[in-house]
Amino acid sequence: MFDDESRNIKEEPFVAGADIMFDIMSGREADPTIESCSIVFGATPIPDHDIHVTLFDEDGHDGHFYLVEKFKQFPDMKGFTFWLCPALLQFFEIAPTDIFVSLK
Repeated sequence: MFDDESRNIKEEPFVAGADIMFDIMSGREADPTIESCSIVFGATPIPDHDIHVTLFDEDGHDGHFYLVEKFKQFPDMKGFTFWLCPALLQFFEIAPTDIFVSLK
């Protein structure tokens, strides 16, 4: 789950594959004691980004499905699909076609 005080988001859960994606991104899958991580993300390429995902469908209720195009640390994740809930639209006016992520 994630918090963003500036957007009044508190304990928003990740589900439908996003939970798996973020557990792998944070290192939690390998070490369950990890409780948090920080990421930087945007709709335009971030220099030396770790992850690139592309929009491939929407659910008709402001949720969106994404496909992993690149996951630097885990290349086998290419092709993995996951859903991002409507909270995505708190960060972007419309769901971006591409999302680039750098792990911190």
